[in-house]
Amino acid sequence: MPSEERATTPARPGRPREPRSRSAAFLKGWWHLLTLGLVLVLGAATFLYGNVLTCGGPGSGVRSVGGQCVGVTDGSYVYHDDFHRIQELITKENDRVAGLTDRHVVRVALLSTFTFGDVSPMDPGRIRRALEGAYTAQMRANHTRRLGDSKPALQLYLANTGSRQEHWEPVVDDLVAMTEDEENPLVAVVGMAVSIESTQEMATRMSRHGIPMVSTSATADGLEHGSIDGLVRAAPSNTEMVRALRRYLDGLEEPARATLVYDSTEPDLFTTTLRDAYQTHLGGYMEGHPQEYAGTTVGDTPRAGLFDTVTLNVCASETDTVFFAGRAPDLWEFVASLESRGCSDDPLRVLFATIGLTAMDDEDAMGMLRDSNITLVYASGIDPRWGDPKAGEDAPPHYGHFTEAFDEYVGDEGGSAFNNGYALVHHDALAVVARAVRMTNGMDLGDRPPRAEDVLAQLMLVNTAHEVPAGGGTLNYSDEHGGEAVGRYVPVVELPMEGERPAADPYVIGGTGP
Repeated sequence: MPSEERATTPARPGRPREPRSRSAAFLKGWWHLLTLGLVLVLGAATFLYGNVLTCGGPGSGVRSVGGQCVGVTDGSYVYHDDFHRIQELITKENDRVAGLTDRHVVRVALLSTFTFGDVSPMDPGRIRRALEGAYTAQMRANHTRRLGDSKPALQLYLANTGSRQEHWEPVVDDLVAMTEDEENPLVAVVGMAVSIESTQEMATRMSRHGIPMVSTSATADGLEHGSIDGLVRAAPSNTEMVRALRRYLDGLEEPARATLVYDSTEPDLFTTTLRDAYQTHLGGYMEGHPQEYAGTTVGDTPRAGLFDTVTLNVCASETDTVFFAGRAPDLWEFVASLESRGCSDDPLRVLFATIGLTAMDDEDAMGMLRDSNITLVYASGIDPRWGDPKAGEDAPPHYGHFTEAFDEYVGDEGGSAFNNGYALVHHDALAVVARAVRMTNGMDLGDRPPRAEDVLAQLMLVNTAHEVPAGGGTLNYSDEHGGEAVGRYVPVVELPMEGERPAADPYVIGGTGP
């Protein structure tokens, strides 16, 4: 069977194919070049700006570094899901202030860790409270006269240094650049919440550029104006908290017999300066041999069995008190080890220093203390019982104003919002800045806003007629006290907690006492 032949249309003999028009060829060539150009431009943009596009896009102030979104934002870039509501409130107030035409506007940065990894010194719960406290102070500064004149207006910017502060250098560079803005300058920094070497390094860098700073929960000695010019505290230092513990011990009916348990890991500014403060101010109470342990890195989970040997030695020493110089996660691992100690029939008190504890809301933790015959005694930045109407002089005079403002601007979440101390100490830090900024109104600045150097010139004059009615006390600063918050209350709290009123005659920085 013959094969089928493909049907074709024969070309007309003698008629040549029509040539492509020159314009079509020209356009096609340019189209290829344009496509190639776009690919190259997009590739270059991705290479050069991909770190910015990943974190909110151009103008967000934030870029990706090491897989984290770090930088400085006006609040519009949300660092964590838990911060959505509070950052919306901050952004709204910043936008409102930006539209004001009857006053200068200046910026203050909250410098902290706003992102979190598997190992981080902070957590979303504490940082959320920090944001809420700072926002409360911003609103009080801009809408009332409790913190001085309401001019200039304050914007609150959020500067993220990474989950372990490992990316602080480019962020500090951003902050330094913001101080040079002639219309809307950055005038101060608050925060720096962790007592580690990078905090010291970033504070030193900003000090060289004349940026005034108010630290919040970094309590290590050496992180203040006496060592770093322009750095003052809103919280008590380790030395001041140990002095408060000294007052507590001096008031006991029977003298304490103490063993020092300390983290030997170097470098850790918090644990080393706390140990030094114990030895300097409480050395007379120490009888047992000091017990060292290799603590966990900031943010790590303590390993099992960390305190087995130390616990045996504490029992053998027959002391009734432990001075603990370590991080909070290690503290609770130590308490868990003490739970099964052979000398549990004998009561034991464990002394510690911290800005605040959320463990008081943990029934399991409180039950462990009761069952183990342990009293945890800690010097703190806050006593949850300050809110009791009968607290009187045993609570800071302006604490009620702080909690009322917090309820008004953030919402009434009950006293538990204040237990970890972060809302209070961040509110107070921004309140100190607000006071120093408004003090520049007495300077001859012409028609320009105050700058960082102007606020710095006022910082050590925030006293007497210019003292700060902060939630933690009536705060004063001067060279004489090296950046300590004179007038700051330092309560000593016992857990499990007994009674609804704070302890009488609390220690106040700069007052009478040891």
